Amino acid sequence: MRAMSAIFTKQMNDTFKNPTVTMIFILLPVVAFLMVNFIEVAPDLPAFAGIAAFASMGIALMPLGSMPSYISEDIETNSLRFLVMAGVKPMQYLFGLSAFTLLLASLSMLAFGLIGGLSGGNLLLFLGASIFALLPAIALGALLGIVSKNVQQGMTFGTIFGLVLGMTPMFAMASESIMNVTKFLFSQQVTNIYMYIVHGPPTYMDWSLTQAFIIVGVNFLVFAVLFFAVYKKKGVSLG
Repeated sequence: MRAMSAIFTKQMNDTFKNPTVTMIFILLPVVAFLMVNFIEVAPDLPAFAGIAAFASMGIALMPLGSMPSYISEDIETNSLRFLVMAGVKPMQYLFGLSAFTLLLASLSMLAFGLIGGLSGGNLLLFLGASIFALLPAIALGALLGIVSKNVQQGMTFGTIFGLVLGMTPMFAMASESIMNVTKFLFSQQVTNIYMYIVHGPPTYMDWSLTQAFIIVGVNFLVFAVLFFAVYKKKGVSLG
């Protein structure tokens, strides 16, 4: 536990020294705030309806825009090797880093919910679904981080995957063929939950909250298994 806390503190200090990557945790909520306050939406829709798409993009973009960069930078600069030599186990490093990313992303999602005027059960559902959906995104980000050869490649992989996963649910709403593919993705299911908060149960597909959470959980397990498989193959090269 002490090692994980040390990694958490280290990443926080690194963030203040080089806040470029961390800006993504701030940028999307700021855009959402501007939309709510300066762009009019249909008067019969809640404020959250206008920013739900940004919230769903944030689920993918925030972890995938940060985790690959954090990990690939520590590998490239041999920081991870130094930490392992100092007694920090690689898994402790990864869990500590994941906790840091989850905290930042969760705070951003809380900002989305408050900006969107959510309260009570809707706010709890939004936060619960968001935090749960961040887990597969973080696992995928960790996977991209350890397969990247350098920081630039890690940022590129993270940005591409983040944009694809963050934007395809919006296109899927207008295309049944796309929906047939994206319905298996955590980003699509968390988007469906956000739409449920705004409009109630969708009429365009057979869907339930339970099904959505199960698919998100399966996504996390798949990405976690892939990560550990690659991690085991790379072995000590990570540390």
